[in-house]
Amino acid sequence: MDQRTPEMSEQAPVKQRRTSVFGIEFSTWDAGRIVDAIVTEPVPPGEGLRLLVTANLDHIVQLNRNPAFKAAYDKAWLTTVDGAPVLLYARLRGLAVPGRITGADLFPEIVERLKPGTHRPLLLCSSETTAAILDEKLRALGFSEHIIVTAPPAFERNEEFGRELVSRLRENRVTHVFFGIGAPKSEIWMDKHRADLPDCYGFGFGAGLDFYAGVKSRAPVFLRKAGLEFLWRVATEPRRLARRYFVTSWAFCWAVYKDLKADRPDTDKTR
Repeated sequence: MDQRTPEMSEQAPVKQRRTSVFGIEFSTWDAGRIVDAIVTEPVPPGEGLRLLVTANLDHIVQLNRNPAFKAAYDKAWLTTVDGAPVLLYARLRGLAVPGRITGADLFPEIVERLKPGTHRPLLLCSSETTAAILDEKLRALGFSEHIIVTAPPAFERNEEFGRELVSRLRENRVTHVFFGIGAPKSEIWMDKHRADLPDCYGFGFGAGLDFYAGVKSRAPVFLRKAGLEFLWRVATEPRRLARRYFVTSWAFCWAVYKDLKADRPDTDKTR
């Protein structure tokens, strides 16, 4: 039954503000609101993992190829816009996103607001050097119950390491899990083991941990603001990143095409 009044029927339909692209529901919270929630709102008992993901161009490309990565994204607690191309496209489509919110920016803000005695972080680092430096930094912040682990090669396929890591997470009732390993390994591992994890926040911040430790240098601010941070990353790690940014990144155009095409049937129905 049509419940509308005559006055309502005569009005033009209200156009709803778009909230998602690429099939991803992006958060409209700014960085301050996100950090506040992560630091002041404990994960409710029984909820398990609250995974935060930061979508950059490479993530969008891999989401179209990797079902396990997409499954992790689909169950994420919050998704922010990380990459400049993703932000540009989101805004062109009318998303009310606050801007780029990257893992490299969030990590220092979160870790320096965590409270010793209340929060128990675990950091999975890419190298012994990063692990040692971050251990010193956390101790300087007053932590003593934190856990610092160095990931072995192909850690995501190492079942023994995975069992030991899950055990340490549970036994120590870890509240915040930071992975300093590249995507999609971090997100897939946390999603795969989410049923065994304690109630905690999870983050795949990649090189963000290395930047904070000073092991790797981040792009100057002017390059970040111009959306050209990738040039710095390629210049500093050409063997690892050149193919990602100059070859596989073109698949982002295909993702944009698919996203635009997916909207056409709905557009036609409203005409």
